[in-house]
Amino acid sequence: MLLPALIIIVVIAFIDWKYRRIPNSWLVILLGWAASYAAFSPEISFKIIAMNVVIGLTLTLPGYIKGIVGGGDVKLMLAISPLWPPMQLLSIFSAGILSLLLLMAIAHFFSAISLTKAHYPSQCKSTTTAPFKRGLPLGSAIALGAIVVTLFRLIT
Repeated sequence: MLLPALIIIVVIAFIDWKYRRIPNSWLVILLGWAASYAAFSPEISFKIIAMNVVIGLTLTLPGYIKGIVGGGDVKLMLAISPLWPPMQLLSIFSAGILSLLLLMAIAHFFSAISLTKAHYPSQCKSTTTAPFKRGLPLGSAIALGAIVVTLFRLIT
C-alpha cells in the first residue's frame, strides 16, 4: 500500500532535484494518499501522526527559518507524517540526508574531473559547485530515504 506514495514521492523528488521547488498540487495528492493509508492502517494512529508532525517540524523548521530549505520541504515532511511510525520517519530523514550528501559529493567529484574541464575551463567553474550553490533538495533526500528504508524493511 506504500507503493503509490513512494511513486508520488519519487516524482516530487525529481521535481525538487531539477527545479528546487515542490508543487503544492503534488503535496495535496501525497497528503490525500497518506491520509487514506492512515485511515485504513491499524498501526498508524492519531497519536503517531501527531508525534510525526512534531518530528517533521523539528527537523525542517529550523532549516526553513535559516533559509537552507524551502517551505515545500517542510510541507513534504508534514504530508508524509501519516505514512510511517516515528522511528521509521527518523530513519527515512537520516538515510535520505546521508544518501543525498553522498550523491551530491559524487556529482561534484565527477564534474570536477570531467573532460570538458580540460577543454572549456572557464565554463566549468560554475558547474563544479553547482550542486551546493542551489541549496539542499530536501524533497530528494526524503525520497531517497523513503526508498532505502522501505526496501530495507522488505528485505529483512
